[in-house]
Amino acid sequence: MKDKIDDRNESASRLIEYDMAIRGAYLAYIIPIDGLIKDIISHHFCSDEDKRKQFVSLILNGNNYYNFSFGIKILEKLLNIHYQDLTKRYPKLINDLDIIRKYRDWLVHAILDTSHEFLEMNHTDRIRLISYDDKGQANYKEVTRSEIDERLEDCLNIHFALVDIRMEVKDRILSTTK
Repeated sequence: MKDKIDDRNESASRLIEYDMAIRGAYLAYIIPIDGLIKDIISHHFCSDEDKRKQFVSLILNGNNYYNFSFGIKILEKLLNIHYQDLTKRYPKLINDLDIIRKYRDWLVHAILDTSHEFLEMNHTDRIRLISYDDKGQANYKEVTRSEIDERLEDCLNIHFALVDIRMEVKDRILSTTK
């Protein structure tokens, strides 16, 4: 009996490691994307570096109203109102941000399946996550390392687009305040 428990604990530990490698990798890419969005917003509103840092601290990081979804909406409005050329340069950016946001939300809120049934499969490249719909129905989805790698590539493309946008916004704001 003890051997079965030890085997199950070892399998569960291995599964948790896979979970950290799979979900953790994706989440590690999302954090800098959110930071870039905050940078773009703060540079647009604050040309003075000290005030910009305070704006980030008090408004973007320091309240319960700002979240990733809200940041994307602010970014979209800023781009549409003040930086139409950047919207034209990156026409799919907001849609792509929404896609990664929705996937991130699902990953964060889904539960790792550590059931005996799944553990017995001894997968080495996937995890199974459980989410619940509005009716309380359980939905199971397996997430592989290769799927996450594809999604990470999308995140990387978004990251580079946001770096370019941040540089443009910063340059334009600084040139108009001189």
